[in-house]
Amino acid sequence: MSRARNDILISAFLVLLLLWIVWEARSWPFRTRLFPWAIGFPVLGLALVQCGLACWHAICQRSSAKVEGSHGEPGEKADAGVVLDPKLARQRTMSISAWTVVFALGFWLCGFKVGSLLLSPAFLRFQARESWKMSVLYGLGIYLFFRVAFEMALGVPLAPGVIATSLGLQSFDWYLVNPVLNVLLRR
Repeated sequence: MSRARNDILISAFLVLLLLWIVWEARSWPFRTRLFPWAIGFPVLGLALVQCGLACWHAICQRSSAKVEGSHGEPGEKADAGVVLDPKLARQRTMSISAWTVVFALGFWLCGFKVGSLLLSPAFLRFQARESWKMSVLYGLGIYLFFRVAFEMALGVPLAPGVIATSLGLQSFDWYLVNPVLNVLLRR
């Protein structure tokens, strides 16, 4: 299967997925609907642009292949210089798949705030090979963004995770962050 066809199929799948997400949220209460719509509509627009560009590139490649009289796949000459070792491609695919599963499990088990606080620095340090300082600062920045933007500014509580819920506890960060915030904000 050609790269242009793959681009069109993936783009079309994302458009359909985003349409479904936005459509499902239409009957939810306003505060619940706000997040999928605030993210869904802009990303849907970007996905539509990507789908249009993929179709445009496929049409241009096909017409240029006819003009050149090429008998190979459209875009074959452009991709001929870039050859990725199949072993390396498989290794990269397995790595990103494993990190995707780890992030999903981390968010489910520890909650979104604590999961992002722990897993973002782990990914940056071990996969992207960033320094510990940069990894930890990035993780703290992500945590603060979720804490300030969603919980404090919008008043949208984020789930504490399966572990904390099954133990009958608040989110794990609640026991450290709230006393510090109470002292800083003098409540």
